[in-house]
Amino acid sequence: MDVTIRLKKSLEGFTLDVHWTSQEGIVVIFGPSGSGKSMTMQAIAGFASVDEGYIRVGERVFFDSSARIDLPPQRREVGYLLQNYALFPHMTVRKNILYGHHAPGQAIEEFHEMITLFQLEGLENRYPGELSGGQKQRVALARALMRKPRILLLDEPLAAVDIAVRKVIRMELKLLQRKLGIPMVLITHDLGEALALADKLIIYEQGRVVQEGEPMEIITHPLNERVSELLGRITLHTEHVFSF
Repeated sequence: MDVTIRLKKSLEGFTLDVHWTSQEGIVVIFGPSGSGKSMTMQAIAGFASVDEGYIRVGERVFFDSSARIDLPPQRREVGYLLQNYALFPHMTVRKNILYGHHAPGQAIEEFHEMITLFQLEGLENRYPGELSGGQKQRVALARALMRKPRILLLDEPLAAVDIAVRKVIRMELKLLQRKLGIPMVLITHDLGEALALADKLIIYEQGRVVQEGEPMEIITHPLNERVSELLGRITLHTEHVFSF
């Protein structure tokens, strides 16, 4: 499913002006803090206003300033996974996941599908405080997917888990995207994470796209010296850079 983004938004001292497209897989937006990554995600979800541009996911138009289309967040069919997962601490795993459905009382079958998909069997009655970091992330993903979104947005999804489980979760995210076939957009300032997950890598700096393409192409052929500086000195072998 194609994703097409063209956004322009001006704030005091900062302007976001980006345009990119993606045909399939996982798009990773990489860049330093303050480069406009989170603003882009919030605009796609409908949580941040945009001065002009358009946002399209497949044939669905979320925003088009020229056509005066601006769907509210609840109509955009977006799954949004925040960095801290935003689970309700007073709700069990079951209630947290069902909360993601528009009609929780009619979602028992979908709930069991998610429990099986994310290997959460036996944890249904636990509270978030009783879960590991990886388990919390799986619950948050299950809740986001209960809405059957057209697109899944992930804001620094591995920042809250320790290094030991990151490789496992990276692999799970890759497999999940292949299984479900919905586009995912992930933001990070961790280069290793970006390279491990990206089907398409988009590099932001100061509200602009400075280069986009396949990760290996960008690494081996950075557009200019500034892109090289943003990527840093990569000395790892390819199989290590792209391993999970």
